[in-house]
Amino acid sequence: MDYDVLIVGAGFAGCEAAYALAMKGRRVGLVTTSLDSVFLPFTPIQAPFPQGSLLAEVGEDGLKGWALHSRAKYKLENHSRIHLLQLSVTRLQLEGQAAVGIETWEGPRKTAATVVLAVGSFLGPKLYLGSMAEEAGRLSEVAYPDLYQHLRQLGFAFTTQQAEVAERDGTPGYRVEYRVFAEAEWDSASFRLHRLEGLYGLGLCVLGQGTYARMAEEGLRLAVAMD
Repeated sequence: MDYDVLIVGAGFAGCEAAYALAMKGRRVGLVTTSLDSVFLPFTPIQAPFPQGSLLAEVGEDGLKGWALHSRAKYKLENHSRIHLLQLSVTRLQLEGQAAVGIETWEGPRKTAATVVLAVGSFLGPKLYLGSMAEEAGRLSEVAYPDLYQHLRQLGFAFTTQQAEVAERDGTPGYRVEYRVFAEAEWDSASFRLHRLEGLYGLGLCVLGQGTYARMAEEGLRLAVAMD
């Protein structure tokens, strides 16, 4: 196996889980479609921060996006047990009824004993900006269309959520609709996605809604659940 844990998605939930698991000695592959969006908030982060979190290490009350992103990315990239990967995940690698890794649009395949999907609002999304509509989970950030279709083919059920992002600092406001795993697909205590062994769901793609602090808390909780 390449890693003990592969985490798909480097938002707040995925990064917190990766950092906490690495601190516990796990070898973690943290996969994102863009290294420029690692731990990147669209609104200022407000204290209090979850105790023991990466957010608590790098954050300050009211700290804006790019400053927080750069601090967190530095921490993640310099941890000896975390490997940050910029890849577009298209499918899970399967052995029977177990998830054992990922396949990517770029070609590389990575394997792990455990796969965590922390893909936020990027499963089957539609972003609406004025009269424009595009397949994106956030402004200018690509989705996971192939992974979403693959998960549907495996039988996973989804529900629809939506969120509004207000205009801020010259960035236009927009609305996004996205898919989250149906409640019956996921166990909130263990984070397990029931249809496959070794597959977990984390953050917005299972919860549907939540603050940055809540996503950080969920990442920490996953690391505890995997002990």
